[in-house]
Amino acid sequence: MDLNIRIIGARDFIKTTPTFQVDLETSKQFFLKLAQENAAPRQYDLLIDLRQTTGNLSFPEIAEVVKLIIEHRDSFRSKIAILTTPGVKFENARFAALYANNRGFQVAAFTDFEETMNWLMNLSEAPSEGSTS
Repeated sequence: MDLNIRIIGARDFIKTTPTFQVDLETSKQFFLKLAQENAAPRQYDLLIDLRQTTGNLSFPEIAEVVKLIIEHRDSFRSKIAILTTPGVKFENARFAALYANNRGFQVAAFTDFEETMNWLMNLSEAPSEGSTS
């Protein structure tokens, strides 16, 4: 099986202020650039690795990022896996996955790298509820 995965470290797009608040505008600009780079014919599956981040996006901020992805739907037709740590970061990633899945995207949240890669390599639509925690 051929894989076409692009791994994105959170440091590439999540910037924080000195008080550890996430700079939402910088993050959104990154996703705009990613949409241009991921446009057809490239169409990579994406692994977004958030394990080394500081700060968290709020649910409304997550919704803004997902809306940006929706606006550039053609660039994000492939799978998007969000790899993060347990706790609040995982719950936020699960919210983002649910929000995006309800809008027709293949997004899943994980805390285990191997499970993440297995999902990206598998043809299934979404992981089972138990495999993401």
